[in-house]
Parts: sequence; C-alpha cells; structure tokens
Amino acid sequence: MQQQLMPNPEQPPPESEIYPPGATIRRERIWISAGTQGTQRIYVARLGPVGLALLALIVGTMAVLALFLALGAALITVAVGAVLAIGAIVSVVVHGQLRRFR
Repeated sequence: MQQQLMPNPEQPPPESEIYPPGATIRRERIWISAGTQGTQRIYVARLGPVGLALLALIVGTMAVLALFLALGAALITVAVGAVLAIGAIVSVVVHGQLRRFR
C-alpha cells in the first residue's frame, strides 16, 4: 500500500509572481517542475530556419500520409460496395432463372 506524502508544514507553498506594469519579465529557457515523482526539467529551445523547415517537412509528410490513408480507405469501401452490388445483381438474375425451371 502506498503512503500519501504529507506536505511539509515548515515549507510554505510557493507564491505566484506578480509583475508590475513596465517591469522586465525574465524569460528562461528551463522550466523546473517538482512533483511527487521528483524534480523534472524541461529545456525549451528556439527553432532556427533549418529546424522550422524540417518541422514543416515532417508535418507535410504526415498530412500527405493521412490523405493517402483516407483515400485508400475510401477506395476499399467503394470496391467492397461494388462487389456487394454485383453479388446482389447476380443473385437476383440466378434466382429469377431458377424460378423458370419450377
């Protein structure tokens, strides 16, 4: 059974930062999060022109693949519908010819 971590009564909760109008805001590239699993760091970097081009290329490739997947599913659906329609027509024709022999 896991034990619940109790907050440390000696440590007050962190206060939010309020910036007055016109003050310069510190823009850090590292975010630190302290949770129940420990401390985690997230590094954020700006993308340059090459990085943006690669990101656009990847997003475009994924969009084209999704389009091909959707078109493939539509073609398969049309093919299955055509097979079912042909099967129904053949069934009606064969059933009609069998009635003549009775």
